[in-house]
Amino acid sequence: MTDVHATRFSLSLLPRLVGFGVLSFIIWLLFSTLFMPLMTSSATRAILNAPVILLTTPIDGVVRTLTIQPGSTFDTGQDIATIENPRANQETLLTLQTRRLTLEQQLSSLASQADHDRQYYDALEKTSQQYQSAYQTRQQYAQKALQAESGAAGARLAEAQATVDRNLELFVQGAVSEAVVASSKAQLASLQGAAESVRSRLRINSGDLSAAKDQVYLDPDQLRMFDLRSQMTTLQLSLDNQAKNRATQQQELDNLNHLIETEQTRVNMMSAYEVVAYSPGTVQELVAPQGTLVRAGSTLLRATNCSQSYVIAVFPERMASKITRDTELQVSIRGLDQTLRAKVVQLLSSPTDIQASSYSVPFPYAEQNSVYVVAAFDTDLPQNERAMTCAPGNWVTATVSR
Repeated sequence: MTDVHATRFSLSLLPRLVGFGVLSFIIWLLFSTLFMPLMTSSATRAILNAPVILLTTPIDGVVRTLTIQPGSTFDTGQDIATIENPRANQETLLTLQTRRLTLEQQLSSLASQADHDRQYYDALEKTSQQYQSAYQTRQQYAQKALQAESGAAGARLAEAQATVDRNLELFVQGAVSEAVVASSKAQLASLQGAAESVRSRLRINSGDLSAAKDQVYLDPDQLRMFDLRSQMTTLQLSLDNQAKNRATQQQELDNLNHLIETEQTRVNMMSAYEVVAYSPGTVQELVAPQGTLVRAGSTLLRATNCSQSYVIAVFPERMASKITRDTELQVSIRGLDQTLRAKVVQLLSSPTDIQASSYSVPFPYAEQNSVYVVAAFDTDLPQNERAMTCAPGNWVTATVSR
């Protein structure tokens, strides 16, 4: 009888226990949904994110080599891929090379002509020097002869002058007649004329010799020397002009060689372009694996810049007044025992398409009037903690520091 009574008592208590349980669940549900959000300072949603890196190709071609795989890291300036395009446009290079061949032929022709003219000029100069030497030798001998003749005429003139003086003295003494004196004076006058004629010829010869030394020819017999000098002057002007033309064309050839070198570098680059990383990152996805045919501007891979990882957190509207720039958040990441600090760098009412496209994963959904917060981690995080923050798309917990 006692066992039956105990069984009835326990069965009558069961509905009460179930009722208390349901009531407790309802109270917890009301508290967690209505009152807890008003007391907590945590974000409703928060994910890890990082700036996305898109490596693209500026040329058409085939991905010939690809040095990295998904999940691998790379540094700034590292070679990532090689794009080959054997059909790169070389029309400009061929035009420049054709022009260079033309210039080289012209320079060779000018050099040959200048060498010929120089040899001809040297031969004319040698002949002119021979004529000049022969003429000066002849004039010098003539001058010596005239100088000797002038000396003899001077001696005869002095002797005639002495004869006249002696005859005048004898005439005064009555030893000679006046006719003898007149005859001696006539002889003196004749000798004076002859001496003056010799001196005049000597001056003319000296002038011719001096002019010949300066390559000025006055005698018609010197026409050959004048013709040689004229040819030499013409050749010298031609050589000077050829030298100027060669210098101009050589400068043009040097400039053309520089252009060809630059164009050759461009063609080589367009034929086998090396894609280089412009910032460090971690590969997320290979959009164009090795062997893919790509167009100019196509994306080769998507990567993440882990050194600039962020926390994207969504806070309810009531937290808007408590969060400003430089507000500190405490971020809990699964796998880390301690929380990490992150400082708010941007507040958004809603992300734009441009902002959303600059990150590795989409921004988390938020209800109307929620506040987006972009918070950056400290730059001096240890390597293991920085590695944990580089997991775009992972959900984390973010709380405003008190």
